[in-house]
Amino acid sequence: MKISEQWLREWVVTDAPLDSIADTLTMAGLEVDEIVDGGPELDGVVVGRITRCAPHPKADRLQLCTVDIGADEPLAIVCGAPNAVEGLRVPVARVGATLPNGLTIEATEIRNEPSAGMLCSASELGLSADAGGLWELGPDAPVGTTLGSYLDLPDHVLDIDLTPNRGDCLSVRGIARELAVAFDTAMSVPEMAAAQPQTDHVRSVHIDAPTHCAGYAARCVAGVQPDACTPVWMAERLRRAGVRRINLPVDIGNYVMLEFGQPMHAFDGDRLVGDIRVRLARADERIVTLDGEEVTLAAQTLVIADDEGPVAIAGMIGGQRTAVDETTRNVVFESACFTPSAVAGQGRRYKIHTDSLHRFERGVDPELHPSALERATSLLLEHGGGACGPVNHVLGTPIWPGSRNISLAAGNVERLLGQRIDADWIEHALTSLGVGVERRGDSEWSAQPPSWRYDLEIEADLIEEVARVYGYDKLQTSSQNVSLPPVDSEVGRSVGEGADAVLRQRGYSEAITYSFVEPGLHAELTGSEPAVVLDNPISDQLVEMRRTLWASLLPSWAHNIRRQQASVRLYERGLQFAPEPSAENGIDQRDTIAGLISGSADDAHWDRPRRAVDFFDIKGDVEALFARVPSRPAFEAAEHPALHPGRSARIVLNGAPVGWVGQLSPKFGKRYKNNDLPYLFEVDSSALAISSAVRFEELSEQPVMRRDLAVVVEESTPVSSLLAAIESVDESALRSTEVFDLFRGPGLETGFKSVALGLIFQDKASTLTDEGVDRIITRVVTALGEQCDARIRGE
Repeated sequence: MKISEQWLREWVVTDAPLDSIADTLTMAGLEVDEIVDGGPELDGVVVGRITRCAPHPKADRLQLCTVDIGADEPLAIVCGAPNAVEGLRVPVARVGATLPNGLTIEATEIRNEPSAGMLCSASELGLSADAGGLWELGPDAPVGTTLGSYLDLPDHVLDIDLTPNRGDCLSVRGIARELAVAFDTAMSVPEMAAAQPQTDHVRSVHIDAPTHCAGYAARCVAGVQPDACTPVWMAERLRRAGVRRINLPVDIGNYVMLEFGQPMHAFDGDRLVGDIRVRLARADERIVTLDGEEVTLAAQTLVIADDEGPVAIAGMIGGQRTAVDETTRNVVFESACFTPSAVAGQGRRYKIHTDSLHRFERGVDPELHPSALERATSLLLEHGGGACGPVNHVLGTPIWPGSRNISLAAGNVERLLGQRIDADWIEHALTSLGVGVERRGDSEWSAQPPSWRYDLEIEADLIEEVARVYGYDKLQTSSQNVSLPPVDSEVGRSVGEGADAVLRQRGYSEAITYSFVEPGLHAELTGSEPAVVLDNPISDQLVEMRRTLWASLLPSWAHNIRRQQASVRLYERGLQFAPEPSAENGIDQRDTIAGLISGSADDAHWDRPRRAVDFFDIKGDVEALFARVPSRPAFEAAEHPALHPGRSARIVLNGAPVGWVGQLSPKFGKRYKNNDLPYLFEVDSSALAISSAVRFEELSEQPVMRRDLAVVVEESTPVSSLLAAIESVDESALRSTEVFDLFRGPGLETGFKSVALGLIFQDKASTLTDEGVDRIITRVVTALGEQCDARIRGE
């Protein structure tokens, strides 16, 4: 939101310097990003009047102009502008003036004719992009006055960055209201006379979608002068706010929008056919918008229509068929209140963003549109002539059909802000913000938010307003005594809460990405399973909700690889989405943890060769995630559309599949330019739930014994089966098992392998004997033979 300092001071009379105003607004939550000059330096540029024009004797496109600048002698200036005519008042750059583009004006001769100055366009003065001719000033422009004085320069423009909940501040009135509250002064509303009807002409209005439109007001103004120009003071305020001039009726609508925060639209009354209807579009209806784009409307889009079809997309943009132009003599002004939900998302759907839509999406004061219509009508009559009819105001469903009363207690103010604030001051602060306050007892109130504040819904919102007005910088700091009872158990907690620490300790960095993904990659990763398609995607690429977090991690990995990051370890915790008719809103959401590794397994070191990551590296990372889960995950060889057929596994816990791990399939080599493809995992977070508390166990002081076994099994037997068989012995003295060697080669039959296992024994209370350990070893060997058909190597 850009706002002129001069305009703002009309609404709030204060002697405070501009820097103080900017700081005050920022501390009130309306952050001032920057303050810029309202216009360039225009020293040496004055208002002049062309008193005579004659053709240049030696150039067909040049004219010899005599220009009165209020001096003793008029100036002779050669000009090539097509709109240079006698009587026109224009900016004149005198000899010695330097224009914003760096051009210094000198006395010269053009085709042997003297020229003592320059007649200027608005673009040459840095005040507009329009370079079509001389800047035509109003007939009331005082000849000889410096242009800066005529334009009320110098001025400053505050660029205010508003949060989405403060749509009420998207206007001069809204900012002034906040500033008046901050300075504890009255807001000085400029005098605005209402327009009195002079004709009986009324345009009929029907609201066919009342839940989408709280109110619609229309007014006809007949006999407007087509050549009426926007007054310079209005054009300047529009320019400083970043709004370009179009024509008088449109400029007035934009001006009232900036002044009041109420978007408006002007129709050419002669091009409107029949009644005005606020209705939902029919599928495949079309409209050519003001910017010349033909739009095919989706059903349920709110439109303004006449008897021939849509003439505007409600709250967004008008149609070309009924646009006001230089021939318009009869204007129909509209001013409406559309519910935010009725227009939200339409800009993304149609790739259109306008100032009107920006305001309606955030919520426009539902009581504002009649007064805004009066203001626009008065300005049009004053500067464009004509006669107005009565206002036709039709109501729909109110924005707030019920009471908005909010209970507020001073005790809760003190509890949330950490200090006591006087009850009378709280009441004064809320009243100054427009909140209706009714006291109940000494320290409680019933509060009624004003119509323009959509964001005040609960008690905490009111307390935040009290803090804003009081001043965040004035709130005292104090030590808080908080009772934190010990947690008895971690049962039910998700390891997902600690997954960040586990994965970061293993070298991963967290990625935070969008839940929307590119459909091509998504289909390849999921095997073209159905996906949730967005109605209003933020871009042409991000149009589907992800079924797998890999669709988000892989672009992040590719981004790093393109920037010469050889080793990448990324993880993300987030939701995956799948169409599910039986689920709420038809979408099944599942919390998931996914990771990716590529490059070297370790940092470079002079004492050891570099090794690329492999399947077992990422398998170890997955096992670390399950370290606090009582059951050990199993890894079953299986095929996945996104993974390498020989380097992928399904993760199974207690017989149920809970995720996948493996290397990205070679079919993605072309997409990623044959880079070494990464290894990935994805685990359902619910599988990491802790079913029993972690308890401290005193360390045993007894000595440790180790026995090594080398067993021969078929090549197809997974090592995890051997470990499961050993665990099934259920012997408390057997503390752990490690795999320390794998052998294939001479001495073994074809199709067999030797696995070396180290068994660690330790008793809690007594020293183990060789005979006791031998008995356990016998049971282990028996279990390995029965469950895995394993035999001791050498037997």
